[in-house]
Amino acid sequence: MAFLSDSSKNSAMLKAIIFMIIGGISITVMQASVKLLSGSMHPFVITFFRAFLVLFILLPALFFYGNKVFSTSSFKLQAIRGAIGGAGMLCVFTGLSMISLAEATTLLFTVPIFATLLSVVFLSERVGIRRWSAIIVGFLGILVVMRPEVSFGIGYALLLCAAISWSISILIAKKLTEKDSIISITFWQATGCVPIAFCASLLVWEWPSIEQILWLFGIAGLGTVGHALLYASLKLGRVSFILPLDYIRIIWSSVLGFVLFGYLPTLQLYAGSMMIIGAAAFISYRELKIAKPLSEEPAISDK
Repeated sequence: MAFLSDSSKNSAMLKAIIFMIIGGISITVMQASVKLLSGSMHPFVITFFRAFLVLFILLPALFFYGNKVFSTSSFKLQAIRGAIGGAGMLCVFTGLSMISLAEATTLLFTVPIFATLLSVVFLSERVGIRRWSAIIVGFLGILVVMRPEVSFGIGYALLLCAAISWSISILIAKKLTEKDSIISITFWQATGCVPIAFCASLLVWEWPSIEQILWLFGIAGLGTVGHALLYASLKLGRVSFILPLDYIRIIWSSVLGFVLFGYLPTLQLYAGSMMIIGAAAFISYRELKIAKPLSEEPAISDK
């Protein structure tokens, strides 16, 4: 029986690893597709269709979950999170049209850093010296990637704004997950994004061609599948082991950036990305250890 139990755990962990890797590739390909399509379509319009088409993709969930898809403990929080998420997506898609795929991916990895910082400001959470040190290292990594001594491009600013907005979204999601289901949070996230993205798209509206519609469906599908696989992997495997695998996306983005756009990452980008990824991974690790100390270990402090 112990052998069967270990075999089952190993199988679940293997599935989690595969899901995380495929999910990361899906999201990276989606971002690359957005960057390619932004050459012929404004990012605001792409954002609207990305959010709108996700609702169609989620329709089959109604047959499996029924009213649970719409059920929520707080429409107010869902609306706020949707609006913030929509603004973040606008920033990401616009920023992708301005900077390299690898740079964009690296800057989005700052989400755990900003989430920790914002939790101190808005939730009065206590953060020890170790995580404060990681936050400082992470911000130094941002400076290395952005090279402010050369120029401070709006693309970098947009990606950082997106990271901050998604950090706020994560803090709200933590509150919602106490009572709401993942499918409900996903549905309302997409629903909340639509009006924000639609209002922005009206400023630069253009009807997509048949070819562009196919691209837009692909972008929406890749994004939905990618995030679903990431959530599934975190559910199947140990978060402390699975989550760092998400940082492999910097490899996929570097490869696609070179193949599709001819961008060869610099040593400075790699140095900055390692600082950011290291800081984000350490913060995530410490939060997991503090929230759920292993049964065989004593609870630890964050000092």
